[in-house]
Amino acid sequence: MSLAAFALAACNDEADEGIQYASSNPEIVDGVYSGRNMHFYGTATVTNTSDGSIYTDPEAWFEFAGGDKGLVIYMHQTRFAAQMPALEMRIYRMPYTPGAGASLSFTAESSVPQVRLPNETGGGYSYQDMPSYTLTEVEGAIDEIVCRMSFTCDVPKLGTYRMEYEGRLLVKK
Repeated sequence: MSLAAFALAACNDEADEGIQYASSNPEIVDGVYSGRNMHFYGTATVTNTSDGSIYTDPEAWFEFAGGDKGLVIYMHQTRFAAQMPALEMRIYRMPYTPGAGASLSFTAESSVPQVRLPNETGGGYSYQDMPSYTLTEVEGAIDEIVCRMSFTCDVPKLGTYRMEYEGRLLVKK
């Protein structure tokens, strides 16, 4: 019996190393986001616009929170280059445009992201604005179970990077 279950799981293209993808998105109804967190798992491809080198993160995890007033987009363990430390970043209160059904889109000419850093007073962490990492040409959309997002970021001392992300909605457990 367990051998049959293992064989069935091995053939399931919806599961990758225990990850289960959703087949529908109940969190967006008639283009309006309900506010329950959505987690997307996919690939971020980052191109250094100076030298054309490419960094790929095949385990990029983006999380959406917020509600009908705007999105909070968390980019977990994000990096734009192999030598950059992974950061917990978020875009706070990104306005969006409702689409048809379970879809929405968002754009911004620029956005100052926030980075999760240790508190200076000791103990704990908080998100702090990082104007030196300002994102430009921000574009994105959620269409049912697929999230696509792109932006450009000038990383101090490392260069200018164009990030393109595509991920699929994870099943809530």
